[in-house]
Amino acid sequence: MPQRRVMAGIVMMAAMAVDGMTGPMTAQAATTLPGWIAGCWSGTRGAERFTERWTAADATTLLGVAHTVKNGSLSAFEFLRIVVRGDHLIYIAQPNGAPPTEFTAPAADRTPAAVIFANPQHDFPKRVGYQRDGATGLTAWIDGGPSTALGTGAAGGSRLEYAMTRTPCEP
Repeated sequence: MPQRRVMAGIVMMAAMAVDGMTGPMTAQAATTLPGWIAGCWSGTRGAERFTERWTAADATTLLGVAHTVKNGSLSAFEFLRIVVRGDHLIYIAQPNGAPPTEFTAPAADRTPAAVIFANPQHDFPKRVGYQRDGATGLTAWIDGGPSTALGTGAAGGSRLEYAMTRTPCEP
């Protein structure tokens, strides 16, 4: 009999924990991850080949890793995350293993096919963007900030674009 009560208590605590976990998830339903980024992407520019690989860790986190190979040698790598925080999406970049830098995308900077993350205090880039190009294309870009409020021009530096196509994910 005491064993049955302990087991019932454990089941009740587990149910409360699950209920507690689903509560905040429901509140965050209005802010969703750009799931169209998930997958493997690659592109080339001159002697450079760049690749990004994104996977959904859970309903509020995308994990990414990027690397660039130039003339057959690794020239850059980056650990990436996109997380839901309140009603914002946060892009967290760690180029070449550096400490994380956060860029924020409020609802006004998101559409079903594009997202713009910004960090006006960062040296360069100040903005990071992703644009879905049909079912098999993705353009990632960085720039020094808008020339107008939500403009597309780069005021604080040139815009670098990375046109990529969906590729099979390598093991």
